[in-house]
Formats: sequence, C-alpha cells, structure tokens
Amino acid sequence: MLKKILVFSFSFIGDAVLSTSVIQPLRRHFSDAHITFLVGPRAFDLLATDPNIDAALVYDNRGEHAGWKGRLRLIKTLRRDKFDLVVNLRDSLTARCIGAEHWGMVRGESNRHAVTRYLEVLQRHDIETTDAHPHLQFTEDEQTIARCFLTEADIPSERLLIGIHPGGNWEYKLWDAKNYAQLANALCKEQNASILLFAGPNERELQAGVAKIMDVPPILVKTENLRHLAALISVCDVYIGNDTGPMHIAAAVDTPVVALFGSTNHIRSGPYGEKHAVLQSGIELGCNPCHPGRHPGGCGAGSCEVIAGITVEPVLAAVKRYTSSISIPNARKFSLNSS
Repeated sequence: MLKKILVFSFSFIGDAVLSTSVIQPLRRHFSDAHITFLVGPRAFDLLATDPNIDAALVYDNRGEHAGWKGRLRLIKTLRRDKFDLVVNLRDSLTARCIGAEHWGMVRGESNRHAVTRYLEVLQRHDIETTDAHPHLQFTEDEQTIARCFLTEADIPSERLLIGIHPGGNWEYKLWDAKNYAQLANALCKEQNASILLFAGPNERELQAGVAKIMDVPPILVKTENLRHLAALISVCDVYIGNDTGPMHIAAAVDTPVVALFGSTNHIRSGPYGEKHAVLQSGIELGCNPCHPGRHPGGCGAGSCEVIAGITVEPVLAAVKRYTSSISIPNARKFSLNSS
C-alpha cells in the first residue's frame, strides 16, 4: 500500500486551490496516505495548515529553485523524503526525477476545466473521483479569528453578508471599480446587505477607491493572511469578483460565487461547481478569451471590452437568485455566538 504521496501543485493561488480536488479521492483510495503538497511561496501560506493536507513544501522557481541548479537542489530535497508516488498536476519534468512512481497529466482536449483534467490523472489509475471538488478546511483558531472579526464589525444579524473583491492580478481581468461601487450600493439598498470589501496587499488603493464612492461604508478586509481571508469568505452569503485566486477560494469553501469574465476562459478556469454563476457581456471581439494563449492582452488596450460591457443589472440579478433562497439571512457556516 502506498503511503507517502507528493502532489506537484502550483505557484498561483487559484491553481493551487483547484488542485486540492485530488485530496478526497486519494484519501479514499489510499486510507493510510501521508499527502504532501508542493506549492509556490504565496500558495504555501494557504495550504500549509489545512487539516486535509499532512504537509506542504515550497517550490520557489523565482528564488532558491530557479535555473537548473535550483531544480537540482529541489530534486535532492524531494528524493530524501522517499515518496512512493508523485501526482504531477503541473506537468513538470522535475517530478519525474525524484525516484517515485509517477502519475502525469493526460494529454487531450485542453479546453476543459482544470479540475476535470486534474481528476483525469487519478481516473487513469482507476481512482474513483465521484463528487471530488476543490475544498479548503479551517482550524478552530481560524474559525475563532473570523468570528471575532465579524463580532467587532458589529454586523446586524438580520442582514445578508456579501463579499466583493474588485481586484485581480491582471488589468484585463478587472471590472470597473465604479461598477462594483454601484452594485454594492444596490445590494445595501435593495437587499439590506452588509458588504465585506476584500483586497490583496497591492490593492489597498483600489479598495479605498471603491469604498469612497459607496453610499454605505463597507467593512474593509485588509488581512494579508490568506487563511483568515478564506475563513471570512466562507461566512459570506454570496461572493462577487473577477477571475482571481479568491474567487476559487470562495468556491472551495462552498460560498456561492458570481464571477465576472472577459479576457480569460471561464471554461478552463471558472469557479468549479454547479452552484456558481459566470457573467460575460456577450461582446465578441474575435480575440477573447485571450488567456490562456500566446499573446494575452495583445490588443494593447489596457482593458478588455468584454468584461467592461457587463452592466450592473445582470450581476445584481444573479446575486438575487442566490439571496432569494436564503431563508435566514446571515446563517453562516459557524455561528457568531459560538464560543
């Protein structure tokens, strides 16, 4: 029976979150497995303390593992751990060099969701993957920190809690900040909602700009701890945002997602699962989606007309489809009043 399994995961947060879909089927098949994830430095902070994972290691391809000397250093480190199996989701040559059984990516049609392709790696070896999906789990301390944050924010218990993240790591992915502010205003007025406004470390100016033009001040989330951010996303009734890592975090913590897409391919990288909604404007430029591709953002426009063409009304309608089914507003995964 295989015991030590290494999952070659990813550097970007969203990709790393999607790769957690292999954990459940691996644990079902290998009941005594010790599962280690190899991830980039940023994603490491998100997965290192997840109770579903036994260990996490850093692959820093821009630092100590850069170049052939860095890869050799990584190979030597991994070989010392004597893994029995490597599940290679990033199609890395390095994964083939550490002296373990190797399960690699299945070649085929690439225009499918990333999770579908990751699970095929397991299916090829007769691993049952029914109901497998990305999932993040929190520790007791992380749940307590989220409860304390919400208590200190003094959110009325009868209000919906809507999470909004207007940022992203690429300008061509971004819906206009004024649209997010207008949407938040409508949600506060028509849905009696409280808004958690999320932002990454480099998005404080954007976050402040959206908050400034909102009629009702939002609750600003400024934590740089990804686990704490994920825990707060998990208690939102709905999450709204662009194609980003936090969008995949929201889906992985079972919060309904309304995602806005334009320049990126939602078939490959949309929120995984049937309970989420993807919105596009319907504008066809002939170049969209341009990512993934050989020349992402090749138009040089600095923004994407496809996502810019999404109006507030359909986004608001999509959110209302979720909130209309909530019988008890603010009924979150863990109680604000629990000790």
